[in-house]
Amino acid sequence: MKPGGMRIVTRVMLTAAVALALALALRVGAQAMDRADLAKVLKAIPPNGPFERYGNVTMRSRAKAAGMAPVVFPHWVHRARYTCRVCHMELNFGMRRGDSGITRALYTSGKFCGACHDGTTAFTVQAGPNQQCNRCHMANTKELNKRFAEFAEGMPLASFGNGIDWATAYNEGNIRPVNSLAGQVTLPFPEKLKKPLKLGTASPRSDVSFSHQDHYAELDCSSCHPDVFNIKLKSTTAFTMETNIYGNFCGVCHMLVAFPMNDCRRCHKGMSNSY
Repeated sequence: MKPGGMRIVTRVMLTAAVALALALALRVGAQAMDRADLAKVLKAIPPNGPFERYGNVTMRSRAKAAGMAPVVFPHWVHRARYTCRVCHMELNFGMRRGDSGITRALYTSGKFCGACHDGTTAFTVQAGPNQQCNRCHMANTKELNKRFAEFAEGMPLASFGNGIDWATAYNEGNIRPVNSLAGQVTLPFPEKLKKPLKLGTASPRSDVSFSHQDHYAELDCSSCHPDVFNIKLKSTTAFTMETNIYGNFCGVCHMLVAFPMNDCRRCHKGMSNSY
C-alpha cells in the first residue's frame, strides 16, 4: 500500500461515526462551545477534515491585527518531544483555548513559547537576522503537512484523530518526550489511583473505564483538577456525553487534540465503533 494509504481507508470508514456525533451534539444546548464553534470542530475532525490538521491550533485575531499570517501551532511537533505537562503546567499554558493571554511581549521576554524558542533549544522568536517568522505565521500549511506525513510514517496507526496512536507510540518508545524542561523527572504515581475507575452509565455496555495512570504519564493532577474536573465541589454531577461534546470535562482535550470522541471504544470498552 502506498504511504498514507491506510489513513485514506480509515477516513472513509469514519464518515458514519462523525455524522452520528454531529447529530448527537446538535440536539443539546451549548456549553463550553456554542453550536457554531462545535460545527467547526466537527468539520475539522477526520474524516471531515484532513488527518494532518487534527490537533493544530490556529490563532488569527492578533496576527491579523498586526498584518501577519495566522499562527499555526502543531501539537504533534511538540508532543513528540515534551509531555503535555511541560507546556500546560511548567509554562502555564491554559488547558482551554484563550485562557493563557499570550502576547508577543510575553514570549519575547522568555515566557510561554519563548522559554524554548530562544535560538538555542529551538528557533528564536526574537526579531533580528535569525528571525523565522514564517515558522509560526503560516500563509498555508503545505510544508507543515509534508513534515507531518514524513513524521507519521512508521508510527503506530490509529483510526481516529490524526491517525497516530500516541499512547502506543509512548509506551513502545517510538517517541520519548521529556516531562520537564529540567530533563526527565521521576514523578511518583499514587498507589490508590492505579486501579482504573469504572463509571456506570444508563446502559451497561457503555460503562466507562478511566485510567488515571495513562493520563499521568503525560499530564499532572493540576492539569485536570480543579479547573476541568472540580472534584471538591463535585461539579461532575453535570458530566454527560452532551457536555463533553461541547468541550467540557474530557472534551477539553478529546475534541481538539487527544483522540476525538467518535473513538467510542477507547473509553466505552463494551461498545463498537461501527454504527
